Amino acid sequence: MQVSRPSCVFTVMTYNVLSSSYANPSMYGYCQPEYLDWQVRGKNVLSEINRYMCDVISLQEVEMEQYTDWFLPNLQRKGYSGCFTPKSRVSTMSDPKKRLVDGCAIFWKTQKFSFVDMKVILYRDLAMQNTAYSKDMLNRVCNRDNIGLLAVLKTTAAAWTHGPPVHPSDVEQFVIVANTHLHWDPKFPDVKIIQSMMMTREIVSMVDSLRNSFSRPDKILQFSDIKVLLCGDFNSLTNSGVFQFLSTGQLPLNHPEIHGFDYFNAISNILGRECYGGITHPLKLSSACNPQIMPYTNYTYGFKAMIDYIFYSSSNMVCLGIYGPIPQEWFNMYSVVGCPHPFVPSDHFPVIAAFQLNA
Repeated sequence: MQVSRPSCVFTVMTYNVLSSSYANPSMYGYCQPEYLDWQVRGKNVLSEINRYMCDVISLQEVEMEQYTDWFLPNLQRKGYSGCFTPKSRVSTMSDPKKRLVDGCAIFWKTQKFSFVDMKVILYRDLAMQNTAYSKDMLNRVCNRDNIGLLAVLKTTAAAWTHGPPVHPSDVEQFVIVANTHLHWDPKFPDVKIIQSMMMTREIVSMVDSLRNSFSRPDKILQFSDIKVLLCGDFNSLTNSGVFQFLSTGQLPLNHPEIHGFDYFNAISNILGRECYGGITHPLKLSSACNPQIMPYTNYTYGFKAMIDYIFYSSSNMVCLGIYGPIPQEWFNMYSVVGCPHPFVPSDHFPVIAAFQLNA
């Protein structure tokens, strides 16, 4: 008789919920105005989230007010805890305007995960620290207020099926959940690459910090012991430098999206080493989804493509599958030219994947 080994299976959602500041009739003239109003749309967004009840939820374009008054209390009642950070421009604003600034939120089911730590990543501030090394860092990256958010979680005993792990130290495994929303403009692919590099550098720094803080004489944490999930709206196609860098761990400096810009010295300073061979990261990330499975995650009248991803450390996690898109037949049947729509509350679709950890 085959005995199943202990495993931890959990689901992850990343979802750009569309900030109310952008959900206006001039931007989405094909959608009835009442379905753009947050009083209606917010309930539909929450219904979309509740339909799947994923164990980890990564949201983008969540306004400060929506996080505190809507998402957090409603999801807490469902057994979640969460953290949030607004875009960096919030530091220049006063109430009540600052409450409308959007940002990134991460939620997790407390039955499966316990909270360890969090870190806010302000790309603008990181760029400012390197302007002496690069005029393009000053002129192209510093004036973008995109952000990232890291949540360090640990699996609980309740997260494991087929019995607990044999070794008690294997019960609580570290999972870093990263959430980001990169710069939107297709004219600035170099900025997105630099922001992606900053994100991976901060994740690596967090991995090193965990190893230093939680290693014990009887259990030395290795780099490969820390699981990583990188979720978000990357505003980048699969043929982009961002996708190549994140999914392969390297990007040559002569890549057409970054070639010719003055980033070499700044990148070397951020990485702490010369980068003659290009930009690299050691996270061994793979994308859970691809255009063959999900041809689009952003569906508007003028743009339809996959730009939202869940990257995961494939050396220590297994992707069991991804939830597919709304069938194209549905859009054709109801002549849906773009979203939001009465039945689709955002211009993005949630991306959902299932993962497994083994003891």
